[in-house]
Amino acid sequence: MIRKDIEKLIDDPEGLERLYRKDSRAFSNAYQGVLAVYPESVLLRAWHARLSFDQGRGSSLSGVGWTLMIILGLLAGSLLKIPAWTPVSFSFFMSRYADFIPFFSMLCFTLYLKGAGWRFSTLVLSITGAAAIYITVLPESWDNTFALSCLFMPCFLWCLYGVARMGTDWRSPDERLKYLAFFGELVIHAGLFLLGGGILLLLAFGLFSFLGLPTDWVGEYVAIYGVAAIPMVAAWATDTYSAARRLTPLLARIFSPLLLLLIISYMVAMAMNLRELFDDRDTLLLYNVLLLCVLGTVVYIMAGRREYGEQRHVTIMVTIMLAATVVLDLIGIAAILWRIFEYDEGLTANRLTILGSNLLVFFNLAFLCRGYFRHWRGKGTISEVETVMARYLSCYAVWACFMVFAVPWLYRY
Repeated sequence: MIRKDIEKLIDDPEGLERLYRKDSRAFSNAYQGVLAVYPESVLLRAWHARLSFDQGRGSSLSGVGWTLMIILGLLAGSLLKIPAWTPVSFSFFMSRYADFIPFFSMLCFTLYLKGAGWRFSTLVLSITGAAAIYITVLPESWDNTFALSCLFMPCFLWCLYGVARMGTDWRSPDERLKYLAFFGELVIHAGLFLLGGGILLLLAFGLFSFLGLPTDWVGEYVAIYGVAAIPMVAAWATDTYSAARRLTPLLARIFSPLLLLLIISYMVAMAMNLRELFDDRDTLLLYNVLLLCVLGTVVYIMAGRREYGEQRHVTIMVTIMLAATVVLDLIGIAAILWRIFEYDEGLTANRLTILGSNLLVFFNLAFLCRGYFRHWRGKGTISEVETVMARYLSCYAVWACFMVFAVPWLYRY
């Protein structure tokens, strides 16, 4: 194990350099665990400074940066107010642009922080604009397919934002894994900002009500502008002051045994009433949510190796959880196929979406399970599993593009 190798070479600068060049990702994942045990090691502290040097880059914004953040936040909030200020239908506007507007402000600010060149920035922003135009002209009369396109548009934007963050290194497995870790931290920061902002709004509302002053502006303006700016501010906070870097994998480790227990309980309950999964759409939907929770938990456990190191009991638990979920997913796919052939409608857009999404997640889980099982038996490394996960992200990007731009035209009605 590379952690033991680092401990042996803790006073050998040349040896550590050779070890790093042999497997830079494994070294980066393991050295902090050794540093936690030997915090007095000057050499390891130097490695920490070297490998984490760019984590705090941009922590102090310039005047231009603060000005740009304020302008983009005000612009996003003002755009969300368009249905209130104009005759544009609220449902028409929000179904199409509710995700585009906060995404656009976050994208522009990230491109500024990353120092992206004008050609790359123009390309990314042009793709974003083209997607917005596409969703605008897509006929709402294509009821189901229009809804599916709107549903998968955030997935497409998530992939596009990842490319914007990674820049020309978007093919790198390391950069893709960093983006996955960033997204988990972003969700936590956004949730904290949303919670804190909600408490402040409630206090402001109560105070102004107590004083007999108008309170409509609190919900109509402050809340809208705050919600519009939260993704951008959360992304900046994640890049600069991330307090969730250790929290995300810690939460994954805490909830993984509970999730394993839930999976086993779900399998027992399903074995007692298998017909429920085949007949009840709500049960099938809940099952899909469970699959995504398992996938997210495994991803963030892998992301936490840098903070917590590798622990055999965690590897065993994740392997069992993945194996159980793969079996569960196979049963779910069988239920979906049964519903397709049982009813006369055939392969509708909704069924294609469910089947394709489940197959996509199934192969992802199966590859992860195989990698963890090989690691458990000492025939592979977690770094290899991470590489598989990183490369598999391309499949999600292709599927999102297919659902947004192809399915509505294949099933137009």
